[in-house]
Amino acid sequence: MAIATVAILSFLLCMPLLPSKVTLKPGDICPEDIFARKAIRYEDPVETQQRRDAAAQNVKNVYDSVPNATDEAIGTLETIFRTVEDVKTARADLSGPKKVEQIRKKLGKALASQVSDGTFITLLAVPPKVLRDIRDSSLRIISSAMAKDLVNRPSAMKTARASVMTEARRLLADSSIANAVGEIVGDSLKSNRVLNGDRTAELQDKAREGVQPISKWMEKGSLVVGKGDRVLQEHMEMFEALGLRHPLLDYRSVLSLILLVIVTVSIVTAYLWRYHNEVYSNTKALYLLAIIVVVCTLALRLGGSMLGISLLPSQVGYLGLLWVVTASMFIAVLLNPHVAILITSILAIVLSLQLNNELRYAASALMTSLVGVYSVANIRDRKDLTRAFGLLTLSGVAMVWIMGNLDGDTLKQMIEGTWWSAIVALLAVTFFWFGIAPLERPFGATTHMSLLELADTNRPLLRQLVMEAPGTYTHSMAVGHLAETAAEVIGADSLVARVASYYHDIGKIRRPHFFIENQNVENVHDKMNPTLSALVITSHIKDGIDTAKEFRIPKVVLDIIAEHHGTSLVQYFYSQMSGEHEPSTALEQQFRYPGPKPQTKEAAVVMLADSVEAASRGISKPTLAKIEMLVNKIVADKLRDGQLDECELTFKDLSKITDCFVRSLTSIMHARIEYPDVVTNGDRKPAADADSDSELSENTGEAAKDSQHSSQAPAS
Repeated sequence: MAIATVAILSFLLCMPLLPSKVTLKPGDICPEDIFARKAIRYEDPVETQQRRDAAAQNVKNVYDSVPNATDEAIGTLETIFRTVEDVKTARADLSGPKKVEQIRKKLGKALASQVSDGTFITLLAVPPKVLRDIRDSSLRIISSAMAKDLVNRPSAMKTARASVMTEARRLLADSSIANAVGEIVGDSLKSNRVLNGDRTAELQDKAREGVQPISKWMEKGSLVVGKGDRVLQEHMEMFEALGLRHPLLDYRSVLSLILLVIVTVSIVTAYLWRYHNEVYSNTKALYLLAIIVVVCTLALRLGGSMLGISLLPSQVGYLGLLWVVTASMFIAVLLNPHVAILITSILAIVLSLQLNNELRYAASALMTSLVGVYSVANIRDRKDLTRAFGLLTLSGVAMVWIMGNLDGDTLKQMIEGTWWSAIVALLAVTFFWFGIAPLERPFGATTHMSLLELADTNRPLLRQLVMEAPGTYTHSMAVGHLAETAAEVIGADSLVARVASYYHDIGKIRRPHFFIENQNVENVHDKMNPTLSALVITSHIKDGIDTAKEFRIPKVVLDIIAEHHGTSLVQYFYSQMSGEHEPSTALEQQFRYPGPKPQTKEAAVVMLADSVEAASRGISKPTLAKIEMLVNKIVADKLRDGQLDECELTFKDLSKITDCFVRSLTSIMHARIEYPDVVTNGDRKPAADADSDSELSENTGEAAKDSQHSSQAPAS
């Protein structure tokens, strides 16, 4: 990939060094006006070829009739039915599949190759009289089909088979018999018209030869191709006739530019490997980065050639500014803001080279792009997009007036630059907004815009979750709140944490009643073996991954679905089993989730939030002390079990997460006022308490916490 990138960038940057009169090719942009040095007559190959192709296309294909095609088709059909009858009569003792084998053995590979085994089984199952009726219907259908022209083209035969199937379904009431007839007749069809390729090609060649070359006359001094025009094939014929194709090349400058590109690509590669290995190890991300840089460089090159540096330097500069800013915004959102800053600096140098080492637009591109990276790094909605447009405009205008005063521009030039800055900002934001969506999925990137779409509770998958597993849905929403607030305090991506929390338990949709939050009366696990219960509970990870892939959930969320339990032990059922068997490592391994352990801060936060939220439902009469003890115990258990070993959380982060969970749970599970007993007619009655029916004892709460947090059954 690096070699290809170096080759493409070297070619694009060296294009201005190639002598325009000798190396221009069709599709190139002419860097200067080229005039005819003498009067010439030249052939216009484009128009000549167009007329010849049109004449050849007007020639109709020649088809020859295939003798006995109808007889062959009917014979094939009768052979199939006769074979079915013979096997059905002679081998009545065999099973259906065995009879089908005998039929195919007798027919050979050439016949009934597209007829399914089910069709033969259908024919073998009907009585002899019905089979004869089916054969008669098939003969009528194939005779009607063969009466039409059947050209030996796959598309034509496919259409004919579809027509036969439609006719069979129209004539026969039984759908299985109709499908069988359609298959057999379709397999028996033969082409009755074959293309005569030699004769057709001969007529097309004659039609081409009948078109005379189109010649044109050019006077001396006439413009061959203008500055900024695209070179066409007819221009190449003019160059040849004028004798202008004598290549000359400045190899020293070309080699210097190639060396510059090699050094630059090497530096970027080393930077990514050293500081952003998540980008360096992602092939799709590298492809995306290379494509963005190459397209931006190509746009700079074509823009300079079309507008002209010497005549319209401001237009070339602002056009280059547009592409650099747009590229930086794409890289910041799709890859990494730090990588975007590095690439922006390099593209600013490329812009300077394009403008004959003019630095003012390179400086403007660099500063405006840095603002662009900042403005879109956390973009979430149209309000943020408007803010990005405003910041880009302000930074662009500021650079116009700063650089204008340094270079001594007139007031009129700086006012024009102000308008150009607003236009560049508007176009950059527009290209960014409409270009993000097509680039996300092909290159495996996930932006905040996509995550916000997934966070919509009206998404089909979340609607399915709330309908089929309402308890899990409520739990997931609560986990999302805890995970989002915790991710914010440690500097992780809070939106990723929230969205992943919404979807982390979608695997429970397939078997919702095996989880206590979705149970109404009895716990199905009371009647199951602990090993089987653990298997069912842990399978919601695999089910969640399969469901996420089915609904095309982004990889960043899918990874957290796979990691949010890590390799935790299903403690509830393990304790049941260990009471009956001797505890061992092998036994314990049967009751652990498959993993992997959390690899990112966001995945670890979701794991902790999931466990804390589930366990908190078992606290009786929650107090700050109880909540603190619960959260600290869960975090300590996860640390002790090694579930946080592979992520980047620090002890300082864990302390912040713990405090955040305690604050959030305290605000959610606020204490209720316990009213004194009411005395009525001398009888003391307890005051009504909204939570009295739902409260658990202290021991019950701890049991619920353990079962919800550790075993995931019968809780979440």
